[in-house]
Amino acid sequence: MNSLTETLARATLRGSDGGAFPKSAKAVDFPLVAGFYLEKAPSDDEIKTFVDALEAFPELRSAATPRDSKSVKNLRHLRWECVEDVGNVKAMRRFKRVEVETAKELSKVFDDAMLEQFDTSAPLWDCVIVTRKKGVSSVWDDDQTGYPEPPVVLVRVSHAIGDGIALVDVLKRVSSALDGGDVKLLSFKRRAQATKRSVLAAIWAFITFIFVCMYGAMKALLTAAGPYDTKTTFKGSRPPYGFSGKRRVVVCPPVAIDDIKAIKNVSGCTVNDIVVAALAGAIQAYHAKVGDKSATKNPFLRSATPYAFPERVTGALTNSWTFVSLTFPMGVMSATTRLQKAKKTCDFMKRSPEPYVTRWLNKFVNAAGPDVQRKVVFDYMSRHSMVFTNVPGPTETIVLMGSRVRDIVFACANLVNQVSVVSYSGSLRLTLVVDPDATPDAQYIGDMFKNEIECLRKEVL
Repeated sequence: MNSLTETLARATLRGSDGGAFPKSAKAVDFPLVAGFYLEKAPSDDEIKTFVDALEAFPELRSAATPRDSKSVKNLRHLRWECVEDVGNVKAMRRFKRVEVETAKELSKVFDDAMLEQFDTSAPLWDCVIVTRKKGVSSVWDDDQTGYPEPPVVLVRVSHAIGDGIALVDVLKRVSSALDGGDVKLLSFKRRAQATKRSVLAAIWAFITFIFVCMYGAMKALLTAAGPYDTKTTFKGSRPPYGFSGKRRVVVCPPVAIDDIKAIKNVSGCTVNDIVVAALAGAIQAYHAKVGDKSATKNPFLRSATPYAFPERVTGALTNSWTFVSLTFPMGVMSATTRLQKAKKTCDFMKRSPEPYVTRWLNKFVNAAGPDVQRKVVFDYMSRHSMVFTNVPGPTETIVLMGSRVRDIVFACANLVNQVSVVSYSGSLRLTLVVDPDATPDAQYIGDMFKNEIECLRKEVL
């Protein structure tokens, strides 16, 4: 394990004893949860085939254990220890079948999946297969854009197993395209840079680069000890920050990728710029709806956003990322103005050494010991309003467990609100995991996210 994987595994092993945070936060470990809506429920044989494919990865047959006797108590140094052989029937025990009658019951299954702790003596993953109760009405009782009709398979994985890029490699191994070929994914390219510059432009670019490096380094060093975000309804929690024991999954209506691409092509922005701007506008509208006084001001609102490092071993399950602090363009403004502000912020971050300085700091804090590390992680996270992650999924329909996948939902809880965006087969879907008491009516944010995309489309095109 690298130091980051050790940190995440330590959180899973501590479980309800604080997870990645100090005991005083009363937090738990928060698994990654991917929901795959299938055309039909998988049979036992199809599940066995799925497990056989998973077991190609040693980490999915292993438990996280102390590396030496000194680490038994403080879990400072950990390793993967294989506890199941290939084809072991024990893996089938981590599949649970649940029947639901209504969308409300399905919503509760999602909520429970966010907080249920793993059996740490076994590999750190499991599955919940949700189907409709037999004999109920053939009409599903809810809006299909929120919680589509089952069957749905919830795959729960400890973050220690791997980051988003690594887990996409797992998905590629266990699924296929409709024609039986390889799963197709987005190919990301950085925005093209100017190839020719005047002497003055080159000098100015160098001066700007030095400033960006200095600012990024200071930001990475001081964020955990810096100011807190503005107290808003969206941030929800108030000092002393801690986990309330409640989390609700809010699945928002899908947005057409073609609409986002059309905005991207005309505006010169990236998909991520557009998503950040639309989310900021949606939160702004949410504040106005709930009567938050910050709706008429410019609140300081940031997300702790995972930054994936490009250097990694292809096909290996690992964690190669860190958090960067992303400031959202809040306040009353047009959708296009917000988009330009988001683009400026994201462009600045792409040139900043902040993620690399933060990675170095993480190693230093990890060397100081688990207790120091938990305190620093808590200080960093509690200063932000949310964790925001954007996960690119397959670009075309895939087959999983012998069935066509109709839709994919990705969600994860955290000490603060978590907002996850996942794309799949021409659609992009926003999922929020919030404290329902501190951030009520969060569904409105999803509705307004779609509205912001529509506003951008009308203003830009």
